Amino acid sequence: MVKQFAAGSCYSYIISSENQALIIDPHISLIERYKQYLTKNNFILKCIVDTHTHADHFSGAAVLKKQLNTPILMGEKAISNIVDKRLKDNDEIAVGTETIKVFYTPGHTDDAVSLYGEGRLFSADVLLIGSVGRTDFQNGSPELMFDTLQRLKTLPDNTILCPGHDYNGKKESTIGREKENNKFLKETSKEVFVSTMRSKVIPKPFNIDNIVRVNQRGEAAQIEMISPGDAAKILKTDPHAKILDVRSMLETGQLHIENSLNVPIETISARISELSNTRQNFLVLCHSGNRAAMAADMLMQSGVHNVKVIQGGITQWQKDKLPIVKGQGGISLERQVRMVAGSLVLVVIILASFVNWYFLLISAFVACGLIFAGATDNCMMGNLLMKLPYNKKLYKTGCGGGTCSIS
Repeated sequence: MVKQFAAGSCYSYIISSENQALIIDPHISLIERYKQYLTKNNFILKCIVDTHTHADHFSGAAVLKKQLNTPILMGEKAISNIVDKRLKDNDEIAVGTETIKVFYTPGHTDDAVSLYGEGRLFSADVLLIGSVGRTDFQNGSPELMFDTLQRLKTLPDNTILCPGHDYNGKKESTIGREKENNKFLKETSKEVFVSTMRSKVIPKPFNIDNIVRVNQRGEAAQIEMISPGDAAKILKTDPHAKILDVRSMLETGQLHIENSLNVPIETISARISELSNTRQNFLVLCHSGNRAAMAADMLMQSGVHNVKVIQGGITQWQKDKLPIVKGQGGISLERQVRMVAGSLVLVVIILASFVNWYFLLISAFVACGLIFAGATDNCMMGNLLMKLPYNKKLYKTGCGGGTCSIS
């Protein structure tokens, strides 16, 4: 069984068989969700695989290792202070009755591995849906990327592709589909491929050097994570406690916690001295937890150690029904979905009454979409609305920089 988890554009996976499980590329903002899933299904976490040294987000591997005493596996070329076992090409990992095969897949980085099992390829940042990983990270190489892709092309066409990222809301693909539609996988000339890759000039992800350092040293385990409920208790009992909201001004204008201090993450470095002089105990908050962890690391590296990260960010704070202040920053995505769905149903009823009753089928389609959204927590209408320029601006992360994709 395979369970996919998403933290923004970052995907991680839990593979399970019988009572054992393996986590691939755990994200620091999803630690509690992994643990809840494992507990709910009575799975024992056998091992953690980081497919490579991530450069755009903090890995949760060190945290899980510390909390669950679970070994970390990485490629033999990975620079890591916390890895317990090195993976080589064609190694096998047993999970229950399933056998997961290891492929050494350099190109994006020189330490990258992919996993193949249960008819799926967990390709990390090497092969993406409609694209491939960029090759200007740690010892990346377009030449090696081309060779890796030629190898992956030999897998059965019905192999399900499970990438480490997607920036367009897609969850999975197949090798056959990518061979037909992915221009990078279709390229047969190594010279042309390499030239194309080298011609791309893409911004680096925000705070990349610090992220790589934290992941190599396992320092994410030193960042104290607390639940929104615990944060609320601290605010009531500690007069020096302060929520530091590192989201953009647009985000906080829409929704924030009373008396919180808004310092967008891209301005943290310039305000370190100011924050240090306040002598406050900061509870760092963002949308889901990723930016908050980055901000906490930046503060700690600058000597501000009275820092904790609120797990799940403002999203989890809302789910836990803790008090929030709604501003005028814009109409939330959830409200937009309600308005559009309601408007569609109303228009359809009018059309069905005066034109043709077949229009009622549209209402049925909308109803099915809402049921699907409630059952899977994946709203197709919300995904479409997110593509509107207004929403792109409103929900912009504020981190800037580039992605792990060449596209």
